Order: sequence, then C-alpha cells, then structure tokens
Amino acid sequence: MKIGRNLLGTTVLAILAISLALPIAAQPASAQTLEKPEILPYGPNGSNKWTWIKTDTINIIFPAGGKKPTFLWWYSEDPSNIYALKYKGLIEFMTFATPYYQHIYEATEFRLKTVLNDEYFEPSQNMLQQHVRLRIQQRLMQLALLYGLHNPYLSFSACEWTLSGPTEVPDDNPQYLSFNFTLIGVPFPNLKFAENNIIIRCRFYYTETTEEVDGFYTYSVGAGELKMDLIVKNWIWNLDLIQPLINEFTDNGIEIPVNKAGLALWINLASISLEKIDLAEQDIDLENGSLETQSMTQNMYVEGTQVNLAQNKTQSDLEDPMRNQANLRERFKLRFAIPDATLAGFFKYVPKALILDGDTTTVVDVKASYISAGNHMRLFLAYPYFGNKTLEHDPSLGLEIVPTLVTSETLLLLVGAISTITIVILAYKWKRKMINVVGPN
Repeated sequence: MKIGRNLLGTTVLAILAISLALPIAAQPASAQTLEKPEILPYGPNGSNKWTWIKTDTINIIFPAGGKKPTFLWWYSEDPSNIYALKYKGLIEFMTFATPYYQHIYEATEFRLKTVLNDEYFEPSQNMLQQHVRLRIQQRLMQLALLYGLHNPYLSFSACEWTLSGPTEVPDDNPQYLSFNFTLIGVPFPNLKFAENNIIIRCRFYYTETTEEVDGFYTYSVGAGELKMDLIVKNWIWNLDLIQPLINEFTDNGIEIPVNKAGLALWINLASISLEKIDLAEQDIDLENGSLETQSMTQNMYVEGTQVNLAQNKTQSDLEDPMRNQANLRERFKLRFAIPDATLAGFFKYVPKALILDGDTTTVVDVKASYISAGNHMRLFLAYPYFGNKTLEHDPSLGLEIVPTLVTSETLLLLVGAISTITIVILAYKWKRKMINVVGPN
C-alpha cells in the first residue's frame, strides 16, 4: 500500500474514532436509583391545584384530585424547559383502508355511511331485488337514528376524573409511587358506557427495574421514569351497533369484512417555559384549554429523525404513520429536541398491547401516527378492535441524556490529534519507509 493511501486512511479513521468517542465519553452514566421522592400538595408556583412528585433529577406535576390526565415534567436544574403530555381522549375509527389512525376514517355516521355505500352497496346493488335495495338504502340514510350511534370521540377534558394516590410502595424491589386516574363521569348520554371503565394506572419508579408483561415480553424502566397503563373496558363500538345492517348485507350476498374498527388514544406533546405555568394551571379548569397554543416545541425526534412542528398541518394533511418495527426491550421513543438542554423529555410506548378476556390474554400490535399541530405534536396510538374485552397498553415519560454536540474545544482536540498523526506519517515518508496502516496483506 502506498504512503498517500495510508495517510488518507489513517486520517479518516482518526476523525471517526475521536469524533465518535468524545461525545459519548462526555455523557454521564444513567442513575440506577434516585433519592426517595417528595410528594407535595402544590405546584412550583405554590398553587394547590397541583400534585408534585419532586426529586433532585426529575419533577412531575399533575392536576390535584385528577381533574384531567395531564402531566408536566422537567429536569430539576433546568426548570425553563417544561415538557407537557395531555391525554386528549379516545377516538373510534374504521380500519377498512389502514390500521393507522387518520382523521378521515373516524367512525362517524357520515363516514360509516360513505364506506358502506361506496365500497359495498353501490357496486352490488343491481344484484338485489328492488324491495331489498330500497330497504338497505333507507337504513343507510338513517344509521344514527336506527342504530343509536355514539360520537366516535370521547373527550377526556370534558369528563370527570378522580385521583387515587400517590402512595409509596417502599417494600417492593423496585421502589415506586403508585397512583391512578379513573374516569367517573361522562356528560354525553351516548358515551356513558365509558364511566368507570377507563383508568390510567401510574407508577413512578425511583429504582431501575425490568417489567415483565404476563410472560409475553420484558423491557427496562429507568429510575425517574413514569410508567403508565391505559386500561379500557367494555367499549361499545359503532360498527357493532350496525351489525343488523351488516347481517342484511351478508344475507343478500354482499360480504363486508368483520371487526374493521380501531380505537385511537389521542395524546398531545408540547413544552412551555416556567413563565407559562399559570397558563397550564388555567388549562386544568377548561374543557378546551390553550396550553398547546403556547408551546415552544419546534422539533421532535421521531424514529430517530427530526420532525419540524412549527406548522399546523391538522387542517390540510393526513397523519403520518410510524412504520419502523421496534425492539420490545427498547420501545418506540419520541424525544423533544430542545436547544442546549442537558436532559430532554421523552415519551415511550411498547408497540404491543394486551387484550384480556378472563384468563385468556392476547397480544396485538399498536400502530402509531402523528401530525404537526403548530409547535406541538398530536400523537395517535391505535389499537385494533377488541370487542367487549379489556385493553391494556403501557406508555411512559421521563428524561434522557442529550448527546453532546461537537464543541470548539472538541474541534481543537480533533485538529491536534490529526496533525500529530500526519506528522508521524510524513516523518516515515521522509525516511522512505513503507507503512501499512491496515495490517499485513
């Protein structure tokens, strides 16, 4: 090998090795245990509308009494960046076209009518006897009246919630705080079935642990991570309510795929400054709060790619699916891209959910989609049809170390290292010695 190639190869290897090693070396190790957290009956602004879980690393606040399932959290040494997660509600949608939530497939009367008519009735109506055709047409025109359809969207902010806990579970290994949000009141008559059937079960771990899920899979939960289980029982599906009409289609030779419905959990992810904490407090009492409109989140990392959130695309675009397959031990992760942050907020979820039916448990895929909503993200976790069984799914939130970018000091070190290597190789060249930096042939 000639000396010119040696010089080039050695220089490239030096750049790669040093530029990769230095940022990694600069990151502190993750703590396996946090100090015992304080549970305070007020927020950082002194308001008694909050419950505060406080540690030297992470702080988490949520509405006292469980007014609504909203969580704010921040790094103790950087209260200027406050991350916010708001559970907006559940949306029933149709999965004839895609298993991902997209708003054009919400299970409204209009959407159901359109799909059944355009995809199944219109292409086949000529094969039907006239009286059958007219009867089905009439039923399609009066779906909501005849079958008692409900609004596909259940707004969590419009409902009444109660909070149990937080209480310490000190004798377990790992150690954690336990508390639950339970939906106890729904103001919409056709959605009353959700009362006492939706729970967000929370565990704040202050020792590192591994979660085992009914023997199906395991994953790691870090100290300072807030683990949540969404539990939905006894959901009544609009697609089930129109089952008599679907049976009539089937009886007349028009086959409609069964169970083509899903339920999406709508989550908003945002960030605010400490000065906006009072606005977040006002948001607690409002059904249509404006916390997100004050968000300062410009970018988030989704599946390792930075996504710009400055533009509100909710009126013009469809939601983008998250398509990559995740390792169950790692989980899907979305991270806030906050400039100069040491520890950035993240939201994770397992790409699997459990369907419980007595002693029988089934694992199903979770499909996520998202859209930029103007300095914050709308995230939709979509669960497939589960009938009258119980759904359980486990997202979480917390803080993670932001990789250190290359600084001016790092660049000087790189230049010095490369210069030293170059001088050594040129010295050998001057002595007319051949160098093989790769190894023997």
